[in-house]
Amino acid sequence: MIIRLPKQVLPMSEPLQTRIIKLSTAPTGFGDVADELEPEMFTTPMPVQHSHSDYEDDDIGLYVGVWDTNDMHETPGPYAMDEFMWLIEGQAVIKNCTTGKLETVHAGEAFVIPKGYECQWQQQGYLRKFYVISEHPDEAIPAAPTVEGIVKPHANAAQSPINAHELFNIEGPLPTQHQDISYRNENGKFTSGTFDSTAFTSNNQAFAANQFVYLLQGTLTLTDEHGQTHTFNKDDAFFIPQGTVCAWQCSDYIRFNFARLQAS
Repeated sequence: MIIRLPKQVLPMSEPLQTRIIKLSTAPTGFGDVADELEPEMFTTPMPVQHSHSDYEDDDIGLYVGVWDTNDMHETPGPYAMDEFMWLIEGQAVIKNCTTGKLETVHAGEAFVIPKGYECQWQQQGYLRKFYVISEHPDEAIPAAPTVEGIVKPHANAAQSPINAHELFNIEGPLPTQHQDISYRNENGKFTSGTFDSTAFTSNNQAFAANQFVYLLQGTLTLTDEHGQTHTFNKDDAFFIPQGTVCAWQCSDYIRFNFARLQAS
């Protein structure tokens, strides 16, 4: 059985619920204190792992942050959560416990392990990742996962056009936008995929979902309800809690991978 990562809570200057959070690949103090692990979590000697939590909401089971590990094989079993990951460094090998198939993910790639997937993480060498975990306390592990395997969001521009007003309160000319949902969990609340857009500006609005973004191309500026601007460039990652009031602006084409959780 996979066990949720231990978390390190950091003090924030304002409530997380209204804060646009820029994620760092090397947060201050990361690696100073190792996670507490149990031998039954592994079929190999226990590794050294570290966790840094940027956001957590126990009520809906949402956790966002950075994690690392050295060599290890986890105890096989059904994955206890839906988890989106972006690999910062190293590579991950995930074994299908039913078929024996090995799937490899490399640094610079995103992937999802579906909740309930019978698998085993077989780590060789150092790995660091961003994680977005959805593990609602009232939702049991399904008898069968939505997908029998890991899911990699498409890195290229999404091809399914969407109405820009579905996501944004557009100001000015309507942009051309596409969205590809590569993974959707059993209840449809947790999704991941790829989004792209031509230049656009939106008005302030309360964001309708919790969303992690890894910017693959372009520059994006978000302005929060206090007038503070947050500018993100290619290879930046950030997280917007549901209900955060902000406006988006980009002067050129943008493309990003996302993980999104729609809370009730």
